[in-house]
Formats: sequence, C-alpha cells, structure tokens
Amino acid sequence: MPELAEVELARRRWEPALGCRITGVETHPRTRVFRNCPARTIAAALTHATLTASRSHGKRLFFSFRDPSPPRPHPPTHLEMHLGMAGRLLAVPPGHPAGRHDHLVLRTDSLALVFSDYRQFGRVVLHRAVAPWEGLPPPPLDPCFTRAHLAALLGRQSRRALKALLLDQDAFPGIGNWMADEICWRVPSHPAAPAGTIDPARLYRVTRQVCRGAMRHVADRNPPTPAAEGFTPGRYVRHVPPRTWLFQHRWRPDGSCPRCGSALARSTIASRTTAWCPACQGPVSPRA
Repeated sequence: MPELAEVELARRRWEPALGCRITGVETHPRTRVFRNCPARTIAAALTHATLTASRSHGKRLFFSFRDPSPPRPHPPTHLEMHLGMAGRLLAVPPGHPAGRHDHLVLRTDSLALVFSDYRQFGRVVLHRAVAPWEGLPPPPLDPCFTRAHLAALLGRQSRRALKALLLDQDAFPGIGNWMADEICWRVPSHPAAPAGTIDPARLYRVTRQVCRGAMRHVADRNPPTPAAEGFTPGRYVRHVPPRTWLFQHRWRPDGSCPRCGSALARSTIASRTTAWCPACQGPVSPRA
C-alpha cells in the first residue's frame, strides 16, 4: 500500500486541475471503491463545482471543491481518497475514454481527472462542509508531532512491538511496511522489540529523518510520468531512495545490510513481511 511520500506524489498528479470547474462526473456505481458513499451522491455533489485545494494526510488524500452557483456559494465539499494496493490518479486530456478500471472520472474543459483501481481495494468518500482532516492524529512531519507527543505515545503502548506501533495509522499516519523497517534499522532496534524499550528522542529524530528523506527522494525528485501512467506504486524505485538505505536491499533474496554487510533476516512481524539486520539490530531486547 502506498505510504506517506507515495501518497503525496499521487496528490500532485491532480494539481494541474486546481481552479478548474467540473463539467461532468462519470462513475462505475457497482465498484467497491464507493462502498462507503454512493457514486450518485458524489456525482451530484461535484458536478459544476470547482477544485480549489488538495492535501495529503498520512495515507489519505483530500480534494476540496466549491460550487459558486447562485444564489449564494455552497459550503465546501471534500473528496477523501485511499489508494489501497493499486489505486492510481491520472490527469489526462479531456476526451479520455473511461477504461474498465477507471471508477471515477472528473471532467473539466482542459483535463480529465481519473481514479483507477484494478484491484478495488481503494476507497472514495465524500464529506460536506466539515474539514475531515481536522481531528486526525498528526503525521510525523506535522508540527503537532512533537517529542512530547511521541514520548506519551510510547508510554501508552510500551508493551507493543515497535514495528506494530509504527504501522498503526492512529499513531504514525503514513508509515507503512518499508518505512517501518527503515526506521527500525536506523534506530537501530529489532522490529519486535517492545516500544517501551526505545529512546523516544532517538525514535523521534529517526522517524522524521526517514519521512523527510522519503519526501525528498520519492515525491520531490521523481520526474513527472506520462499523464496516462499516473502514479503507479513502486514505479519510483528505479530512482530512489539511494543504496545507503535499507529500502534498496530489503526486497532482494540475497540482500545484505548496507551498514555492515551482514545478510538480512526476514520474518513476519505485525502481520507483515519484515527485514532486519541481525548484527546491527540484534535480538529482541528484554522489557525494561
């Protein structure tokens, strides 16, 4: 599933349509991506509205619309999207014919904005007036994600495995499998170590380093892909992150630690395939 920087990269695919008016909405009403909100409700709310803003929050995408129709402007409408395992956002020419897996198409005079998901693990939800990101837990790069916030979090979840806590979207929004492994490797700590044994200051620094690095290497440095390709999870791998990251070695059957050269170990931790360096990260530490 796409993670923090990958979701931001996807958000930017629709940025060229900011300020554009939606002239038509096409949907596949029976697709599972509308399981939390009827497709007809989305179509009715967005037709004639203008895309005014967008933001990413962890693994969530938010696109804001306003309908300036008389007699007075309506309150904003927010479209929340989750990419799931294979969701893509595309910005294509306005005459683009909707494909089999294009479950939502927002048409403007200059572009067609497409949400495509062949596996249908993604989700589309409509929010009216209330900003749905308000009240969500802060992502690691948010100013509200402070050392004190993290220390309190570790205190409440002290017995939980570090990797399981990192994957919890109520604790570390946007962190997924590869970023969690990267953080554990850099701390360094065994992914199954109890969170209460981890130095909060060290975890805070490392988490923010990994998130900033992911944004820089994944979202900022990737050249734009052809419009018809949109965002495809994993496509950026040929560019980044650099070989000094665990990321570039954890997928390989013969992968070795980029720090010490030891063979990487693999197991299932927190229900996810996990890679770590036995030499650098050691065994699971006893709980303090």
